[in-house]
Parts: sequence; C-alpha cells; structure tokens
Amino acid sequence: MSRKASQKRIEANRRNAQKSTGPRTEEGKARSAQNSTTHGFTALTRNPLDRGCFLHVEDEPQFLGLLNEYVKTYCPQHPDELDLLTEAVYAKWRQHRIWLAETAHIEIAIANHENELRRSLPAANNNAQLANGFAHSEQMLKLYIRYDAQLHRHYRNCLKDLRDLQAERALAPDPKPEPPNEPNPPAPAPSKDTEIPKAQKAETPNEPKLTPEEARALAENAKIRRLMEINLGLRPLDPDHSA
Repeated sequence: MSRKASQKRIEANRRNAQKSTGPRTEEGKARSAQNSTTHGFTALTRNPLDRGCFLHVEDEPQFLGLLNEYVKTYCPQHPDELDLLTEAVYAKWRQHRIWLAETAHIEIAIANHENELRRSLPAANNNAQLANGFAHSEQMLKLYIRYDAQLHRHYRNCLKDLRDLQAERALAPDPKPEPPNEPNPPAPAPSKDTEIPKAQKAETPNEPKLTPEEARALAENAKIRRLMEINLGLRPLDPDHSA
C-alpha cells in the first residue's frame, strides 16, 4: 500500500510541475536564474555595486542579470578584470538611463505643448507632435547627446582595456617556482682503488728494507761526503782519523 501511495504522489507532483509557470516577478526570475551558478567569476550572486548607484525607480536585479551576461562572455579571472567589466556594464546601464530620460523628456514636451499645437494646427498628426516635442527640448537634447557619447566612449574604453589585459596575461609565461635550497651532498669516501697523492701519503712502519748493495752504496756516499766536508773545513777531523 505504501508503495502504491508513493507512486500516486510522484505522478501528482509531475502533473503539478507541468502546471507551474515559474517565478513571475523580476526579482524571483533573477533568483531563479542563479540556481545553476557556479563559484568564482563565472556567475555573480551579489551585485558588486552599492545600492546607492541605482535610482529608486531602477531595477537593481536587472543590472546583475546584465552583468552576468557579460561575465559569461568575457570570463574575468582576476579582480581587476571584474572591476573593468563592471565599470563597462555600469557605463552601458547609465547610457540606457540617458535614453530613457531623453524619451521621457520629449514625451513631456509633447504633452505640455499639445493644446498649443492643436490651436495653431488642428490637423496635426503624430509626426507633427514629435517635431513639436523636439522643438521645445532642443537644449536638453544637446545635453543628452553629449552624455550619451561620453558614456559610449567610456564603455568601449573599459572593454578595450579588459581585452588588452587578458591578452597580456595570456601571453605572459607562467612563473616557474624556485627550487628549494638543498644542502650540498657529502663528498664520496675514497675507495680502495683511488690513488692517494704522494704528499698525502703518511709514512708507514712497514716500508721495504734496503738491499745489501743499496746499503753499501749509501754508506760509501756518506763516507765520501764526510771526507769532502773535512777537507773543506766544514767538519772537524775525527780523533780516530788524526791518530
């Protein structure tokens, strides 16, 4: 019975899932889009900009969604790369703000001068209304156009700096770790077959004795040397020889 009830519950859950429409609010959609995010800079779950950077009429989660789209494209790997990307996206966000403000300003100008246009031109169509709105927004439109151009340049410069930085890092060789300081290996002990220099040889008591011939020659040489020294006055005459 429990197995049969469990199977019914599974089928009911499947039917309910098919009826689900998912999150409906923008905040709910933003949270739902982050369910499959991964760690690092592949997807951001928190807005790097402070809430004060947005107007109260603006949708902050929408900016985070836009930033994550750029993160997927440019894949920043370091904090400075993420900073440049955030700055570029925020410049684009402010550019959108200028566009919206420009449109709203023209709408207000059209509404404020619509009755005046109707009195002077009863058959005025939508194109005439638009031209009338531009005519009464000339100074502000110049300001909007200047702001738009500045933000567009800033947006492109940030992305260019980001691409240059990533290209520079891609070409840079990976730093090789320094080998650890290892102590010098001890000198190998001399083997029995290694020849020892003559200066390092110590006298040993087991040296071979002289042959009789070598001994007689050595004694004869000593006798001759002694006689020469006596003749030269370098050695006194032995008493035995004076007698």
